[in-house]
Amino acid sequence: MSRELLVSPGFESVAKVFSKYHKDELAGASFAATVNGTQVVDLWGGVKSDGAPWSDDTVCVIASGTKGICTVAVLMCVERGLLNLEAPIESIWPEFAAGGKGQVLIGDALAHMAGVPGIERKITAQEISDPILMAQMVAQQHPFVPVGSPTYHALTFGWIASELVRRVDGRSIGKFVRDEIAQPLQLDLHIGAADDVLPRIAKTTRAKNYNYTALLPGSAIDPRLLHVYGMTPVELSESADFAKIELPGGGGVASAYAMSRLYAMLVSGGELDGVRLLQPEIIEIARRERSVGNDALSGRQLRFGIGFEINPNPSRLGMAPDAFGHTGAGGSTHGAWPSMNTSFSYAMREFQTENSDSRAFELLDVLDECVMRQLKKK
Repeated sequence: MSRELLVSPGFESVAKVFSKYHKDELAGASFAATVNGTQVVDLWGGVKSDGAPWSDDTVCVIASGTKGICTVAVLMCVERGLLNLEAPIESIWPEFAAGGKGQVLIGDALAHMAGVPGIERKITAQEISDPILMAQMVAQQHPFVPVGSPTYHALTFGWIASELVRRVDGRSIGKFVRDEIAQPLQLDLHIGAADDVLPRIAKTTRAKNYNYTALLPGSAIDPRLLHVYGMTPVELSESADFAKIELPGGGGVASAYAMSRLYAMLVSGGELDGVRLLQPEIIEIARRERSVGNDALSGRQLRFGIGFEINPNPSRLGMAPDAFGHTGAGGSTHGAWPSMNTSFSYAMREFQTENSDSRAFELLDVLDECVMRQLKKK
């Protein structure tokens, strides 16, 4: 069913900022937000790389925003008694003990403290397309940063999360997400997109100066970061088949509307539209600080709960001190503000370098102002 553009009264300034970046022939995107579980903003605009207009059913790669979806899947396994966040990861996954990392608690591994932020070998397109094989590589990889120190596991987080789900549930994380999250909540989000989704995916483009924040020129770059950010073969990332593979650390596709609804469920205590996926207690555990400190490789400040980035951190989740969610490379931003019962998502096709990208920052800033005005009226 097609949707109409939505700007609720009092949120017109959000649409104005969105239009500045995504009107007419500018690169396309979508932005959506909910307050108290009700959609207050649902916007899309601009064009796809082929010049076709962005529409209500356009989806795009959300990069590390995918980690938030993975986290919901893991939390559902925890709530069902299939996973214990305080158990050593080797209790579920014995092979992970290679290199002395098996005693890492499952919760700590999901807070980026497993010591294996990358794979110290070249990865082929065929290999990275197989999440079970990649999980085996992560298990075999010996730590190359201190276990227990926060270090961003850019892609390996996804293979850790997906293998934990597979071992206790039997399904791949892509199938679990489809069966247990996307279908019950009727959300257009995918880890491993089906063939019928592919025509709706806006191809990712990159600004001329685009690079990962950790690899920006002008400072000494730890060579080990190439094992973290250099794993995806270029020929695969630019292929139409990229979205078909289950790349749980950064290959999911979604619309902003779908991601805003996912976080609406979380910020509403685990239930949305009469469908309950989680109990509030599990969500509270997940957004409680689990790791904090400067990344052992990049020096960037990190702060994580279970899977979620939490404020304060450099990832621009808005002004709310209790914000949680997950940003993605290039600018996508998805999360929630519990104190304001608000969720939001920004999904776009053009990746821009973080230190020169103000799109999501401006959208969240004006959304905050709009919600605060609404709250003051009550």
